[in-house]
Amino acid sequence: MRPEDRSTLSSSQAPAVRRSLNPFVALRQRDFRFVWSSEMLHLWAHEMEILVLAWFIFSETESPLQVGLIGATRFAGTLLAPLYGAIVDRFDRRKVQIFSRSMSTALATTLMVLVLTDVFVAWHAFVIVGLSSLVQMLGILANQALSADTVEPGELNNAMGLNRATIDLARVTGSLLGGGLMSALGLGPAYIGVVILYVFATAAAALISKRPARVDDIDRDDSGSGYFREIADGVAYVREHSILAGLLFFAFLIEFTTFPLINELMAVMGEELFGTDETGVGVMRAVGSGGALLGALVTGAYPGIRNPSRLLLITVIVWHLLTLPLALDMSFGLVLPLLFLWGIFAGASFVALMVGLLQMTHVTLRGRVMGLRGLAIYGLPLGLLLGGWLAERFNVQTMITVHGLLGLALTAVAIVVWPVLWRGIGERERQVETFGDD
Repeated sequence: MRPEDRSTLSSSQAPAVRRSLNPFVALRQRDFRFVWSSEMLHLWAHEMEILVLAWFIFSETESPLQVGLIGATRFAGTLLAPLYGAIVDRFDRRKVQIFSRSMSTALATTLMVLVLTDVFVAWHAFVIVGLSSLVQMLGILANQALSADTVEPGELNNAMGLNRATIDLARVTGSLLGGGLMSALGLGPAYIGVVILYVFATAAAALISKRPARVDDIDRDDSGSGYFREIADGVAYVREHSILAGLLFFAFLIEFTTFPLINELMAVMGEELFGTDETGVGVMRAVGSGGALLGALVTGAYPGIRNPSRLLLITVIVWHLLTLPLALDMSFGLVLPLLFLWGIFAGASFVALMVGLLQMTHVTLRGRVMGLRGLAIYGLPLGLLLGGWLAERFNVQTMITVHGLLGLALTAVAIVVWPVLWRGIGERERQVETFGDD
């Protein structure tokens, strides 16, 4: 089936305006509850891993660049995102998710055994993290598609708000739990906790219904076309709708300029700027993620986001402006409220981006469009490498300032290249069968 044959939204898929202000309304859907639970447990484990391994590498090598490298290794699987998107569109998304969760559990168990037998060294972390990245991206795409598949159209922004809140709740709990366990008990017990969470995430995925709402009722293309043709269909679909191209650019932008600061580079910021230990770094990540959780829930609860791309532009600009003061000389107590406010706009930006992408994409191409979005995640390892190099070559203040100013400059370029992002898709184009011309 050609992409132009699937470029329309049926009336049943047109986004409805939700009247309820309940930020948890999407959880009334049984399948979404298990999709959400599996992702929450998986992310708790994943966030614990990020902090534990970043601190281990930094303490072993004392190199910010090595910390950036271990973070970049986590995203090796992003290069396969378009293929994974085609797999998510072709196969049972529930089974795909169970497979990805099971593989994450197996790899974490392997690393746990290496730690408990006292043979774990730095290069083991790079190998296991690299292999884990190959299944991590598959799980991300399956979760995004399943989340949209298992809620009503008018609840999409609520589901995306909950998903973003889940990420940030995991950063709060995972950071505090990982840092606390590592500090109090050591690397081994911390990794036992990681494995247990992965096991429960796999079990929750297995409880998702075999027939997610609406997905199995769609007339699919069973002609047997190859994966490369299906990937090409997804690329052509994005090219036909410039608003999707602009949104994908912003998916890359925020991964490149802002997300590195809340991931591995937070350990460098905490050590160099505030002289804190692993527990303090966990508190910093938890505060920033707590703000993002609030921002995601508030944005997700808002009834009917009519212009998610314009909302995205506003929140991204403010987000980068709030990045710049992080480079100032301030006490640890003062940086925490700033990180919380910074996180609020991070959460709102994520929800606006995801709602825009899923709202403007036909259900049969969600996997492939989100697969292209998965390539945008590659901006994070690039940002980690850039930030690690800037911190090591110059200082942490330079690292933060460059990330903030670069984000503002690229946002200005995007507004010029894709003016539809500000104008948005009109009400008539959104509610009828086609998008219309950009």
